[in-house]
Amino acid sequence: MSVQYQSVRQFLDELAENCLLLARHGQTDWNAMSLIQGQQDRPLSTEGFRQRKNLFFALQSVKITRIFTSTLERTIETARPLSKEKGVPIETVSELDEAELGVFEGEHKVNFSDELSRRMYHDFLRDEINVVLPGGAENLKMLDKRILPALEKIMHALTDSGHTLLVGHRNVNKMIVKNLLGLTIKKGYRVEHENNWLYIYAPQRKEIFHTTITAPRLPIEVAPGYREIE
Repeated sequence: MSVQYQSVRQFLDELAENCLLLARHGQTDWNAMSLIQGQQDRPLSTEGFRQRKNLFFALQSVKITRIFTSTLERTIETARPLSKEKGVPIETVSELDEAELGVFEGEHKVNFSDELSRRMYHDFLRDEINVVLPGGAENLKMLDKRILPALEKIMHALTDSGHTLLVGHRNVNKMIVKNLLGLTIKKGYRVEHENNWLYIYAPQRKEIFHTTITAPRLPIEVAPGYREIE
């Protein structure tokens, strides 16, 4: 059941503990074109810049003492205005880069260039936990193993003086939520994270909450737990 708050800060003040704020980068040009992205370093789209602005205003009044991103432009650009406003440097972590998808990066998600590619990608979608695409790709098991040491360091680095912002990627964030909550890999696969959602993890409570970041200054709806893929 969701509860309305005037701002993210009001909700965080009610929690009364320093939290991990888990955001996803704004939409990219390839997201908008339904292209498979993986680790290709794509820029934000016009919609992505709007989402970045909304995240900025949602967190402008929140005391943030550390900001982590991957090394990919889309996460860095999403976090950059908050970094400048608050004087908090962005700490890039390569282990937080999105899952690599091999030779399929750049393919259209629906209109495949050939029938073999369509069948191989659909086999992957049916079992993203175990199936590995060719060309140096990663499945969710491999991604989960890659991010875990970095996530442990970030959680150990949570400060007593403010909140920590992590701007990540869809699949990376799924595995982050999985590890924070101690979920199985199958349940972690079910976690969803759209570009304009924010997860808030309260480490003392060991609870996670989610909200949708909309236009600046509008109230937000906060609900416990995580949202699943449809």
